[in-house]
Amino acid sequence: MSSKKPIGEFGKTFDYLQNPELRQKENGDALITINNALFGSAEFHALTWRNIRFVDCDFASSYAIKLKGSEDLQFEGCRFAGVLGFGKMTRVQFAKCAGVGKLNMIGDAGSTKVRFEDCKFQGENADQNHFGALGTEGETEFTRCQFKYMTIYGDTKLTIRDCEFENVDCPIDEATGGSEVLIENSKLKGNFDMRPSTFLSLTIRQTFINNIDLSDATVKGDVLMEALDAGYVNALFRSAASLTIRNSQIKGNGRDVFQTSPAKIVRIDIDNVTFGKSDEGVFVGGGFSSKKEIARVNQYLRFRNCTIPVLASNHINTANLILDTCSIQQANFKESRISKLDIKNTKIIEKLDFTNTQVEAQDLTTLAPSKGRVEKLDGSNVKLPG
Repeated sequence: MSSKKPIGEFGKTFDYLQNPELRQKENGDALITINNALFGSAEFHALTWRNIRFVDCDFASSYAIKLKGSEDLQFEGCRFAGVLGFGKMTRVQFAKCAGVGKLNMIGDAGSTKVRFEDCKFQGENADQNHFGALGTEGETEFTRCQFKYMTIYGDTKLTIRDCEFENVDCPIDEATGGSEVLIENSKLKGNFDMRPSTFLSLTIRQTFINNIDLSDATVKGDVLMEALDAGYVNALFRSAASLTIRNSQIKGNGRDVFQTSPAKIVRIDIDNVTFGKSDEGVFVGGGFSSKKEIARVNQYLRFRNCTIPVLASNHINTANLILDTCSIQQANFKESRISKLDIKNTKIIEKLDFTNTQVEAQDLTTLAPSKGRVEKLDGSNVKLPG
């Protein structure tokens, strides 16, 4: 038999929860600790809770808790289910908490310094309509958490550190103006879906990824990915100031490896990255049409110290395309417009396609020769050495 009892049986403590003015009058701002309470049928609406520590409590309700705000709350070893509203959350911490099922617990806009630490949450099943929902429309930090079938929110600032997620969605609502997102030292298993999203910046480092979808995201600042052990990365952003990927392995999922487009990314720098295997394609192209030219939007596209089986960088329009000390089996740059083309100390072994590509200046003097390489230059002014 459970040792927990309904919160309505907690006497003066219950009165203080329902009447914060009474609490202030009688008890001031002294910390209240509540142990082993059951929150369910008792309603708490349009209130602000402050300076309360909940230990081993169960919160299971549908709209019974609908606060205006919550400040300096601590939840330790608590369990959550149903629809719970803690309003605008300020300095609220969840430690070793858990929940299963279609939970909905989202802090309101303006929430700050909300932290989940060592928590385990799992939605009902793999149907996204049955995911649980957790986080805030403001600032959220997840540390050492394990989530499955969940949608998480941090609409102005989101930190994910030392976590293990499986099939988790992470949209960022553009209505907030964008979120500063940091993901590090984590495992993102299954699908990690960040659509739709608007970022102020996005940093992902030292993280294992099965499949991440960033397609159609808007990034007002910079994207940095480093020290990744990844499967498929869809980085077809709607726009970004820059994209930097370095010191990583992007292995693919058996069908797709990596996608991005210079069309709406001002600077792309890919350094010391090994992509895919055998004949799997890496797509870093698009945005230029030979029928109707668009204004140049890419300052440079650089690959340095990269290993790429098949590179598809066709239809690009860039001020500078740089391949520096790379090993590529097949490379396709057809139908492109390039102001300066630099290929340095690079091996392109089986196929090189510059069909209908025009350059203004080029330096290919250290492009390694390759016996038997198929070279396509029809309609192009590119001059290959030798």
